[in-house]
Amino acid sequence: MRWLRGWIGVVILLASGPGIAATANQGPQPCEQIANSVLIQVQGVHSSQGTLVAELYGDTASDFLKKAGRIVRERVAARSGSVSVCLAAPRPGVYAVVVYHDENDNHRFDRAWNGLPAEGFGVSNNPRPFMRPPTLAEAAFEVGSGHRVMKIELRY
Repeated sequence: MRWLRGWIGVVILLASGPGIAATANQGPQPCEQIANSVLIQVQGVHSSQGTLVAELYGDTASDFLKKAGRIVRERVAARSGSVSVCLAAPRPGVYAVVVYHDENDNHRFDRAWNGLPAEGFGVSNNPRPFMRPPTLAEAAFEVGSGHRVMKIELRY
């Protein structure tokens, strides 16, 4: 019976997804050592309330900013100033990242009555579209087989 519990633990560790990379007795693996990884350095976080959410999207324009198009999502505690989040892409290719500050921690990106964002947000490449969401073309960047750093400035 012990062997069964051991195998279940191994299966859970292996199935935990690409965002988690742990080695026995060493804790999480540094982002720079994860293949196809993107270290997102989020700057301009206004408060330590709530959660910072980072989402990775693929290169299909019709899937960008849609729940079904999201490849990876990581949630980390917000911290005033800057926060780093590591996302592991499934393979080298073209991707885009969206980050938002879920200050009220309701697990949603809140909008004001007029449809504009009510919480801080940022997009890879830091485009500044006026009165419309950013496009995939504005946010897309290349992820190779190694490690990539992406700086994103939150806008409130």
